[in-house]
Amino acid sequence: MGKLKELYNSRFASRIHEIDLLRGFLIILVVFDHLMWFINYYCFHYSSGFLTWYWTSNLRLVVRQIVLMLFMFTCGVSCHLSRNNKKRGFLLLAFSILVMLGTHMLQLTPMFSTRVIIIDINILGVIALSILLYALCQRLSTKNLFYVIGILLLFYVMITVTYNHFNDGVYNPFTAILYCPFNPIKAGVVGDYLPLFPYVIFLFLGVIFARFIYKDKVSVISKKGNWEKPICFLGRHTLIIYIGHEILFTGLFMLIGVFI
Repeated sequence: MGKLKELYNSRFASRIHEIDLLRGFLIILVVFDHLMWFINYYCFHYSSGFLTWYWTSNLRLVVRQIVLMLFMFTCGVSCHLSRNNKKRGFLLLAFSILVMLGTHMLQLTPMFSTRVIIIDINILGVIALSILLYALCQRLSTKNLFYVIGILLLFYVMITVTYNHFNDGVYNPFTAILYCPFNPIKAGVVGDYLPLFPYVIFLFLGVIFARFIYKDKVSVISKKGNWEKPICFLGRHTLIIYIGHEILFTGLFMLIGVFI
């Protein structure tokens, strides 16, 4: 126990704790949001007044966007600090593909065909593709990265105009990798869906921020409180927590749904 505590404290002291702290708060909000959806979908079938209100409220939609943008932003900071973005990107992409194939296969299983939610692309896939895109141009200067962000913004404007003009917001799993207006009723979006745009842009903004603020790859805030340690611990393991809670919630609530 002593060695584990020493390792726990050393990791807390050596990392950029303000980023871990922010990520810790973000993953708590993500897990809470998903828990509300699983309870509402599998237990109440969207008949609960409070849960239905929460899931469709403007407050949740606004907070969700802020959380997603900040999550991608902190991923950009991590890209600046990482030694091997290409490896991280491919590992995440592989897992994202497994999630996609797994949900499609479960839907073909009679026992779960009406209870499983298909996931074509979600935050894991978006992070993976964004990291791999950055890995292609991480050797560029900061000035040139600003040009890349400008190109991404221009492309985002082009696909939104084109998509809304020709597709009328209809969800298509192939084009939705890039963009789809998140309107579940109009677009038919189901599952834990997230498009690449505009969120990839926030990863690049995080990289730019880190290049200026974390040039030496050390924390800029020296004062650390003990209350931060458990939240920073969550922030250091956001990927494990994200994957773990998705698997746990999916398995648990699918079984609950069978008997309700």
